[in-house]
Amino acid sequence: MKLTMTNWTAAAALIGLGVSSMANADAIPMTWLDTVDFNPDRLVTVNSPVIYNHTLENFLPGTDSVDSYSLRFDLYDDKDCEIEAALFSQPGRLLDSIWFNLTGSENGGWTMAGVWQLETSGRLTIAISSLIGDFYLGGSTLEVKGSRNVPEPDTLALFGAGLLLFGLLRRKRSIS
Repeated sequence: MKLTMTNWTAAAALIGLGVSSMANADAIPMTWLDTVDFNPDRLVTVNSPVIYNHTLENFLPGTDSVDSYSLRFDLYDDKDCEIEAALFSQPGRLLDSIWFNLTGSENGGWTMAGVWQLETSGRLTIAISSLIGDFYLGGSTLEVKGSRNVPEPDTLALFGAGLLLFGLLRRKRSIS
C-alpha cells in the first residue's frame, strides 16, 4: 500500500468521524440523590451561616449532564423568636430568602451556575444564614435529574478502526 496524502486524509477523516459521533451518543435518563443529615442539627444565626456541599455519588463529571435539580432544607425552630427567615445561596444566586413557619421542610430552586458546578465537579455548594431570628438546620436533600451519555458500540468500533488504520499507516511509513 502506497502512502499518499489521500491515505492520511482518509485515516484522519475516519478518526474524526469516530470522535464526532461520540458526541451523538445515547443518553440514559438518570436521577441522583444526595442527603446531608446534620447530627447534631446546626444552629443558624445572623452571624453564623452554615456552608456545606452536596456531592453526587456515581456522577461522572464531564460525561453526565444535568437537566434540573431541586433542594429541600429541613429547618426547625429553636423557640426563641416568632418570625424566622433564612437566606440561602448557591452558585448563580447569592441571596434567596425563605420565609418559613418552621413546619420542617422548605424548597429552593435551581440555577444555571448550579448546573454548571454539578456538571463539572459533581458537587453543589450551599450556604444558609439567618435574615431574622435563629433556627436549626437538620439536613438538606439534593435531587438531580439528568442523563448519562453512553457511546454506541458502532461508534466505538468505528473509532477503533480509525485508530488501527492510523497506526498501520504510521508503521508502514516508518518501515519505508
